[in-house]
Amino acid sequence: MPEVIKTWGYPVEVYNTTTEDGYILQLHRIPYGRESPSLVDSPRPVIFLQHGFLCSSFDWVANLPHQSAAFVFADAGFDVWLGNFRGNTYSRKHVSLNPDKDPKFWDWSWDQISEYDLPAMIKKALEISGQDSLYYTGFSMGTLTMFAKLSTDPSFSRHIKKYFALAPVGTIKHARGVFSFLGRHFGKEYQEYVNKYGSDELFGSSWLFRKIVKYTCGLFDTLEELCSDITMLFVGTESDHWNQTRVPVYLAHTPAGSSSNVMAHLDQMFSYGGIPAFDMGEDKNLNVYGQKLPPQYNFSIISNVSVYLFWSEDDWLSTKQDLTETLFAQLKPHVVQGSFRISNYNHLHFIWGTNAADKIYKRIVDIVSNDN
Repeated sequence: MPEVIKTWGYPVEVYNTTTEDGYILQLHRIPYGRESPSLVDSPRPVIFLQHGFLCSSFDWVANLPHQSAAFVFADAGFDVWLGNFRGNTYSRKHVSLNPDKDPKFWDWSWDQISEYDLPAMIKKALEISGQDSLYYTGFSMGTLTMFAKLSTDPSFSRHIKKYFALAPVGTIKHARGVFSFLGRHFGKEYQEYVNKYGSDELFGSSWLFRKIVKYTCGLFDTLEELCSDITMLFVGTESDHWNQTRVPVYLAHTPAGSSSNVMAHLDQMFSYGGIPAFDMGEDKNLNVYGQKLPPQYNFSIISNVSVYLFWSEDDWLSTKQDLTETLFAQLKPHVVQGSFRISNYNHLHFIWGTNAADKIYKRIVDIVSNDN
């Protein structure tokens, strides 16, 4: 990541922060834009960008500078911070646990990401920038975890000036595509396997995987097209907003790794609907939650924050039906300050779409500009 940022002529800083439960997370910062080094000592609004499931901070710099969110925001005058959830390429450390030897390192779901990772990273960004609050932009699981955090810790909203939710996720009961197929046919067996054998690393970014991508997707145009088509089976329809030649670049960094518990948790959401905490089985649930079934998150509790939703009816993972049943139904009217439907966008277009800068990022810049 730092090398990618430097390659395009932008400054980059790397910071580590430690969560309350001992995970060491790496953050990447672009303190100012390529055209504005003179602003280095001037106070700038802080924007925090948070990736989705199995991804990393690379999400936000994956395209050319005029197309990538992190660079667009930096050039617009923001102090840009890029988070990395525990277990991915850049956050694979713990104060005492070895990810390659200690299964306990992987014993968490997105509940813990919401509870521990978000506050640790945002606290570090505010501490270094010397500011009290920031603008938060999340993608996919980066939205789900923030909604969960704001609903369980309403006071956390004091750190968030505005919250921009890209391809927002409340639940995924009505997800379509390959994820839906796998959930219907193998979800129960997968959950039983995780419960029986415990958590483990899921799709880590290995040397072997990168080599396979390099010598398949990146070798011939026909294989490049095949890799693009396979990717679309998971996220939604293909369109002109997608740069197929960048697919080998995307796959060289993604998937970036997570815990098998997170996949099991997502499958529970798909199987049963709602917004449940992770179901660990009746015995563990009684010990942790004090009840046999996991509690449900209630987003109607969210109050003192302005939310802007960017979504599409062509997104197979953040479907309109799921949004209607959760976010649109639970979030209070005064909380949702904007709801923007983007036509012909699949799930990945929100971060890797060639026109996402015009459709989304510059619109965010305008909203923030009117806020000051």
